[in-house]
Amino acid sequence: MSDVTEIHKEKETLSVEVNIPGHAPRTTTALFTRTRKTLLEREGARCFICNATAKQSGHPLEAHHHPIERSLAEMIDWDRFKQDALSGYWGPHIQAFDWDNFTEWTQFVDDMTVNGMLLCKAHHIGKDEGIHAMPLPIWIAQKYAKEGYQFSDIEVIHHAT
Repeated sequence: MSDVTEIHKEKETLSVEVNIPGHAPRTTTALFTRTRKTLLEREGARCFICNATAKQSGHPLEAHHHPIERSLAEMIDWDRFKQDALSGYWGPHIQAFDWDNFTEWTQFVDDMTVNGMLLCKAHHIGKDEGIHAMPLPIWIAQKYAKEGYQFSDIEVIHHAT
């Protein structure tokens, strides 16, 4: 008997029940709009996972709030987060944010230059491939999977160039 585990499907039946804080209806702020444009320019306008451009993916690239999801911002202990941010844990863009003048969570959350990740529509909200639809370890594996790997019934890994 071999000790090698062959390729096999893993079906996740994920049920999550958490308390999302109350929040006002989502609006697109001027800060989000302006900094999304800057993020698109800075990142070369490619999906974080597959490296596709908007044209290659067939949809405009989407700015995902990362690491702080907008709907969760009002539950965040911003002093705790700021401590990690200033330590460099979340990278140079978040570390360089103007923490001295931080007074309200939207200043950080809607600033896509520090709290944004560009994703194609599939890797943002797609079933069996989007960050909003699967556990992070499985989602991130798509970025580093071998070219041509059959990741799911709907996705063969392809890294755009």
